[in-house]
Amino acid sequence: MSVVGAFFGSRSVEHEVSVITAHQAMAALSPQHRAIPVYIAKDGRWYTGKALTELRRFADVDALLADCVPVSPIIDPTTPSLTLAPVLPARRGVFGRGASDGVVIDVAMPLLHGRFGEEGTIQGLFEMASIPYTGSGVTASAVAMDKRLAKTVLRGAGLPVLDDVAIERQRWRDDPEAALRAAEALAPYPLYVKPVTLGSSIGVSRAADAGALRDAVEVALTYDERCLIEAAQEGIVEINCAVLGDGADARTSVLEQPTKTGLLSYDDKYRSKSGESAGMKSTQRLIPAPLDDALAARIRAAALASFVAVGASGVARVDLMVDVEAQTFVVNEVNPIPGSLSFYLFEPAGLSFTALLDELLAIAGRRHARRQQTTEVFDRWMLAGGGAKTDG
Repeated sequence: MSVVGAFFGSRSVEHEVSVITAHQAMAALSPQHRAIPVYIAKDGRWYTGKALTELRRFADVDALLADCVPVSPIIDPTTPSLTLAPVLPARRGVFGRGASDGVVIDVAMPLLHGRFGEEGTIQGLFEMASIPYTGSGVTASAVAMDKRLAKTVLRGAGLPVLDDVAIERQRWRDDPEAALRAAEALAPYPLYVKPVTLGSSIGVSRAADAGALRDAVEVALTYDERCLIEAAQEGIVEINCAVLGDGADARTSVLEQPTKTGLLSYDDKYRSKSGESAGMKSTQRLIPAPLDDALAARIRAAALASFVAVGASGVARVDLMVDVEAQTFVVNEVNPIPGSLSFYLFEPAGLSFTALLDELLAIAGRRHARRQQTTEVFDRWMLAGGGAKTDG
């Protein structure tokens, strides 16, 4: 039985979405794996404990964390595992009030959305610890989460993307009028403004005039140091396609079409009609998307090509904007850790959430084994024997 660390939460405006994804995944994990919840609180502190598996407890986070164990990772790449050691003296019991010897994790499953988790930061920690982990690696995660950089990579792979103007926070503060003129030169209103490295529609606004554009930029730059301006695409539908695998050896899911027109808000994506939080599965959508076979095949091919272009692994979701009448589309973004891991897009093809998680863990193991074959250091010490020289 492997011990799987389910990492979730973190210092991110998508914190709550991560909590939902993690609980969905932990509930679906096969009995051959043992899930250890690792919650990263909004202040950045790490916790573990059985109470973290109860979603209802998150209604009172202070009371919840009082029943958990503060932990810190111990980095020892000579062992194929990651130990989470108690920060404070702890009593007995891995899931009780303490874990005196720490918790040892065989494989990490990052279930984080947004900053400090989806964009390569925690993946770097797992690399330093030399532990297998699910999902994309450091580089692919960073590229996918940076919308500007992702467009450069996708464009280089021959995939259609929108032109944009980027505005940096300092540039905006120094000369907002020049930044506005650059944005207005891109295309006529309406324009869309979005933070460069966030998801879940947080900080995204539609601007119909100069006043709205100014306000939208101000909002976006509170969430990120850079924002993108893009021309609004009228008469299009959003189509999403998940991809599962490792590099070119991957397959696509069925396509989905959210049924709400216009900008999907955070609540549109993650709350059901009753107002309950249910993850991405709560979004009102058509599955499969009502597209003709030829267009659907082209979209799936573009999603797979996008996955390969950024170097993704595990499961990712590619979002596209499609003009059904013109039979054209652009790739909007690649989500390296999609909400709910997009399990609902693979279920119609007969792949259960449990089977999806099994495949993610298997991919993580194979990728880790490949990396172990790479020479990382020389088995010699050039400073030994007095042979080292310095200038001067």
